[in-house]
Amino acid sequence: MVRILLLTVALALAVSVGAEGAPSRKRSVSAQERTPQSQAAQEQDEFQSCDVAVREFVQGRREAAALPVKEVKVDGLRMTLNFVHPYGESGDTPPNLAFTRGESIEERRKALNEAKQKARMLTEAAKTGSVWYVIVLKKEGSPADDRRSPASIQAGAGQPSADAVVMASIEGRCITVSQYEAIPLSNVSSELRQLLGQREQEASPPGSSSQPPPS
Repeated sequence: MVRILLLTVALALAVSVGAEGAPSRKRSVSAQERTPQSQAAQEQDEFQSCDVAVREFVQGRREAAALPVKEVKVDGLRMTLNFVHPYGESGDTPPNLAFTRGESIEERRKALNEAKQKARMLTEAAKTGSVWYVIVLKKEGSPADDRRSPASIQAGAGQPSADAVVMASIEGRCITVSQYEAIPLSNVSSELRQLLGQREQEASPPGSSSQPPPS
C-alpha cells in the first residue's frame, strides 16, 4: 500500500514538472523567434530620415559621394559653419544673418539665440553620425545644370566643378543645412576627386600647373 502511494505521488510530480516545463520551452522559443524581428525593426537606413533626399540629390550618378560629417566648426562671431568630412572640409557657409530682420533688439536677440541653438544641434547630430556632406561631380549638359543660377554658370564656365549639399537628420526630419554650387575642383582634395572618378588632368583648368594645390 505504501509503495502504491509513493508511486502515485512520483507520477503526479513528474506530470506537474512536465506541464510546467512545456510552457517554459514555448516561452523561450517564442522569445528567440521575436528577437530577430525586433532587431530588424531597430535597424535603420544608413542615412536615416535623409535616405530619400540624399539619393534624390545624387540622381543615380556614379560621380557622387555621401560622406559623414565628423565635426561642425561653428564661428559664433561671424555666424558661419564649416563641415569636416573624411576627405577635407566643406568651407565656410555664408553668414547666417537672419536674426538682423527683427524689428526690436529683443526680437533680434531671440532669433540669434535660436540660430546658435540650431548650430549646437548640428554639432551634436554630427557626433551621432546624423549629418552628411553629399557631393556630385558636374558635367556639362547634365540634368542638374538646369538648377544652377546664371551667376554660378558664368563663374564655372569652361571648368569642371561640383555641387554639394549638407543634410542633417534631426528629430526624425531631414533638414537641408547648406548648399554649395559650382565648387571648383581645385578646392576639392585629390583623394575626394579620385573618389568621384575625376582624373588629375581634368581637375585643373587649361593652362594651369599640373601640380596639385597645397592642402
